[in-house]
Amino acid sequence: MLRVEVSEADQQALPPIDVGDAAFVIGSSPTARVRLPANAARPEHVRIYAGHGTSEPRWRSASASGVIGDGAVFDIGHYRVRVAPAPEGASATPPQRTESLARELVRSLLGANAAPSLEVERGEHAGAKRSLAPPESVLVIGRGDVAGWAIPDGDLSKAHAEVRRGWDGVRVIDLGSKNGTRVDRVRVGDAGAELHDGALLELGKLALRYRDPAEAHLGQGSRPSAAGTRSVRRAHPTPAFYVAIAVAALAVVALIWLVVT
Repeated sequence: MLRVEVSEADQQALPPIDVGDAAFVIGSSPTARVRLPANAARPEHVRIYAGHGTSEPRWRSASASGVIGDGAVFDIGHYRVRVAPAPEGASATPPQRTESLARELVRSLLGANAAPSLEVERGEHAGAKRSLAPPESVLVIGRGDVAGWAIPDGDLSKAHAEVRRGWDGVRVIDLGSKNGTRVDRVRVGDAGAELHDGALLELGKLALRYRDPAEAHLGQGSRPSAAGTRSVRRAHPTPAFYVAIAVAALAVVALIWLVVT
């Protein structure tokens, strides 16, 4: 088991990621176990090879390689990544933590409006918006004084639902409301539901749209480009194509007529 710690220049290190025995990649690829912004890292910047038997875990980059040993530090752009053996008893970090940390690294690149937010989408309070505080934070939504975001809507309970922004992502949990909580039309149970960019959060009849600029930014990087999409589409004949065919056919008919006569 290896522990990976990522820190940005002049910033405190993010919560560590504990990775199991399988090999993994540090880079900007959407499939990288430790994902960094594309302006700082290549898709596969460093590959970590797990140790087997008596062999030690190793690392390899485009220009060098080595043994992890007691720890190896990689300066990638303005990020510092340290890979070292995890403390005894550590368990593998869930993928949600990896995805969430990738989003947090991107936020500084996107500027002041990069925090995830909720915006009322319809009704008399349409346009009301609230950004979520950094992890770990909780925002209670309701119509009562106990709510961190009080919306005077009769369909809401006094403390209707809470939105938790943690290092493993953003989740919404119903607080025993009278009219229920739904995410993308699915009722939220006791365990809550994870929120992703574009999700529709319904508190009774009140509808809020969840937006996460960092998630959207990373998602764009993993989709095929428009040029790439065009290259695999089947070309559709244009009007000029049909005109050319007609002209060619007339020419053939004229040639046959001349030969016959």
